[in-house]
Amino acid sequence: MSDQGVRYRLFYDQNDYRLLEIVNKILARGKNPTLLRRLFEPGLHPRGIKGLAAPKSLRIASAMIDLLGTFDYGSAGERITALRAARAESLHDSSQTHRMNMARVLMQIMKEIVRAKGDEPKQLALAHDFREASSGKPRLIRKQLRKYHLLEMPESWNQLAFDHHVHDANTKGRKSPTHLIMDAWIKGIRFLGVIYYNEIKPEVAAELLEAANIMGIDVRIGVEVKARLRNKYVQLIWSPRGFLGREDFLHFLEEPEVQAFFMQGRAVVEYEKLHILKLLQSFNDNHLPAINEKFGLDVPQLEEKAFLNSVGHGQASLVHLAEYAHRTLLPYLKQKVERLSENYGTASRADRDRIHALVESLNELTPETLVEDYLRPEKNPTVWDPKRPAEGDDVPEMLTLDPAAMLDKLGRLPCRSRITLNPSNLSPSDVLEVLYTGKGRITHLEIFNLKDWAQGRTKHRRLINDIRLVINSGNVVEAKRMVREILASLEKDSSDTGAIDKTRAILKDLKTLLGFYSASRLRSRLGSDSIGHSRHTRGMGLVITPSLPRRARREIRREPERMLPVTTMAIREVRTVCGGSAPVREFRVRRDLAAEVLTHESRAKEITWSVGHNSTTLADTGNIASLGGKSEQTNNGLSLLQSATEAPKLRLSMIHLNSGVMNAAKIFIGFIPAFLTFYLTKDWWLLAYFGAVIWFGITGLRNILQSVVGGGGLFRSSLLEWKDLVSWGRVADSLLFTGFSVPLLDFLVKDLLLARSFNITTATNPLLLYTVIALANGIYISSHNTYRGLPLGAIVGNFFRTILSIPVALGLNFVILWLITSYGVSSEVALAGMQLWAAVISKTASDFVAAIIEGTADRQRNLAHRKADYEEKLTQVYDVYGRLETTFPDDEVLTLLENPKDVFEQLREKDPGLFRDIVIDALDLLCFWMYQPRARIALKQQMAQMSSEEKQFLLCSQQVLKRKKVISEMLLNGLVGKRFEKALAFYLSNADRYLQQFEKLAGQQ
Repeated sequence: MSDQGVRYRLFYDQNDYRLLEIVNKILARGKNPTLLRRLFEPGLHPRGIKGLAAPKSLRIASAMIDLLGTFDYGSAGERITALRAARAESLHDSSQTHRMNMARVLMQIMKEIVRAKGDEPKQLALAHDFREASSGKPRLIRKQLRKYHLLEMPESWNQLAFDHHVHDANTKGRKSPTHLIMDAWIKGIRFLGVIYYNEIKPEVAAELLEAANIMGIDVRIGVEVKARLRNKYVQLIWSPRGFLGREDFLHFLEEPEVQAFFMQGRAVVEYEKLHILKLLQSFNDNHLPAINEKFGLDVPQLEEKAFLNSVGHGQASLVHLAEYAHRTLLPYLKQKVERLSENYGTASRADRDRIHALVESLNELTPETLVEDYLRPEKNPTVWDPKRPAEGDDVPEMLTLDPAAMLDKLGRLPCRSRITLNPSNLSPSDVLEVLYTGKGRITHLEIFNLKDWAQGRTKHRRLINDIRLVINSGNVVEAKRMVREILASLEKDSSDTGAIDKTRAILKDLKTLLGFYSASRLRSRLGSDSIGHSRHTRGMGLVITPSLPRRARREIRREPERMLPVTTMAIREVRTVCGGSAPVREFRVRRDLAAEVLTHESRAKEITWSVGHNSTTLADTGNIASLGGKSEQTNNGLSLLQSATEAPKLRLSMIHLNSGVMNAAKIFIGFIPAFLTFYLTKDWWLLAYFGAVIWFGITGLRNILQSVVGGGGLFRSSLLEWKDLVSWGRVADSLLFTGFSVPLLDFLVKDLLLARSFNITTATNPLLLYTVIALANGIYISSHNTYRGLPLGAIVGNFFRTILSIPVALGLNFVILWLITSYGVSSEVALAGMQLWAAVISKTASDFVAAIIEGTADRQRNLAHRKADYEEKLTQVYDVYGRLETTFPDDEVLTLLENPKDVFEQLREKDPGLFRDIVIDALDLLCFWMYQPRARIALKQQMAQMSSEEKQFLLCSQQVLKRKKVISEMLLNGLVGKRFEKALAFYLSNADRYLQQFEKLAGQQ
């Protein structure tokens, strides 16, 4: 094997290479194979039978490939299924303390793996990061959050994170509705407003709402329309509301009045599309030749058909045109830089400076630069300005309406609604006029737009916000003063007599204006106006910082540019919930009735956050921050130093060491200080040479035993080997830190501090000796727990465990001393020996207590996981029960199931989908029983809460596993995908034994 091959194997795991190979095969096809997509079925539990057919990393990667696919390479249904699968796979993992944040990291990393297609070294590093993050270690999770500019969110998922103004690929954005929702969830957003232009397509709304439902995001859909106000357009966002749910909203979109309104909106879309095509032609005729001449390029003209194809399902916009032009230019820019690189080495100093300046100019030719330098209206005088109302028969009817007429039109639609005024291009007098003519129908004012703020378009924002505050106050004196100031400014700086006359009219009718909002206040909206990616502005998402964890707030203080000039009152409420956050529920299924009964009551604290009424306003110092990170590349990334055609190189780093090598390195690093301490300070050969081995043996054995016992011990499934229950990374971490405790406890504390300084030994004061050693050990453990990012509860618990170890250490000391002296050894010699072993005894006592406490914690953690698994799966089983009742309306299902063979044969013909679900549920429960730690105890606890009918149905439904020929055929035909061999062998080998054990358990209930 070559040296390079050895190095690569030292730095990555075999699973990393395997994941990369499979992912790239799928990416090369452009689409997931049908058999692999079978793994996305909602009924298949992430810890169930499909875990034997494909590893979790591959399942998440496959889901991401479908999810990130464009409209051309996948359907909405495929994206929705992929999103559901990606979320389920990411959330079902070993970490309880950082479950939500770990899922966000896993989805983000897998996104990056899919996006890095063609850069295998980068993909390999990301695959390794994914596997490391899957361990759930808090420090690793937080490191990855920082890497991707993600803020840590509370695990209770109660943060006030929102964005009232974003776009998807159906307008000018870059992401499908499903992709947009996934990214919003990864950022931590819980409330989202998605804005469309002039119309809503029902199929788009259906995808968006279903994706939001899966991810638990409260989404609101808005339609932005324009209304004519003299020489400009007013932007109004109409948000229908008051629906019973997703289906009710979709039905509303099909109403004739709504469809007629959208038909008029589509005429506006076509009109604006025509403007963009005219602008494309102007760019070809007037600007592209100048660009070619200026930079020495030979870029062909932009093609209209290719541009429209690049827009896809979206609405042609200035953003689309700039990006298409940039994509067309970029290959020619790279070729130019390559040619310049070839000449750079032999060029004179003056020529080098010229080349540098040229490359810098090429680097800055970004989409944003193209817009500002070539696509603005003043650069294209032959093309009409879309921001200024035009006259003529070709202007769509909706663009001829003034704000009052547009509001009348929206008011005639069959729904309640909220209407937001976006004052992006308006002056304070314009805002005042629109609010007055709107007669209270405008319910919200967008007081902050992140894109406008980043681009410096904030001239009137503060005064516009003051208009809202004064109107809400109802104070006529303040309103009069404000309107007079606006009028004076108009008379001084503007020649718009219409605006001046209207403002004067408002001044004379202030009582009416204030009356519009006396009963219902004018509320605020804040948004990013994000389209998916920007080189100069942060992405979507805003968060009220008091609702974030302490670490996230500290992260924001380190990055003050995240803070926005907006403040609000955040109200924290702590409630005591009777029944707990996850009550045990019993589903008593009858023929036509399902009743949900709370079987026992517990208490839990629930923390919620809300925003104070009318408290959001602009301020110099705010408490709202941006969730998005800035782009790391603000230019085209062109460089003279590296050829664009140079193949990516494998990036080797210590953090990407092979996991076995990494664990060995951790143990070795910890062993060095331990060995040196014993070797240099002990005369007795046993301690000098084997003291470190004994010390490590105590800690290693404790970690292994607590993991095995926590996973079931001697009563675990025969398929679970003890090695499967042990986290070797956790053992290595423990040994690393315990190694550094040897010089601290044995040399510094026991010898230097206690024995030499204060003459405290096992002979003079054993109680004080073991107390001080235990306290020092507790402080040390708490310190490295804090460094590793463990939860506060674990840090405090580990400190107090050392306190509990003091009486255990004294007991061990007494027993050992008694045993030594009982064999005739003198007290002086015995006490001298005990002093040598004092730190080891204290360590043994501490690990003994830790084994009990942490072993119990491991047991409870496994039981909590199994409880969640069974609750989820049993809900699906009860759903099947209900569907069976409706499939056989004239029969008693439980009576029919007394002869399960006949029922299942009928079901295969009558409802194959239902039979398939029964098989999947049974296989998943079989997998839980045989492979998941503490599954049997958890199921026993669940069955204790079941009714007799539920137990009977559960037992009867498992009898389907006896249909070995049928189930084998289903597995062979791709029930769990292409790699069915392991799942099939597992089923055939264990089904009969499982049914016997399950029937025995059911008989005990």
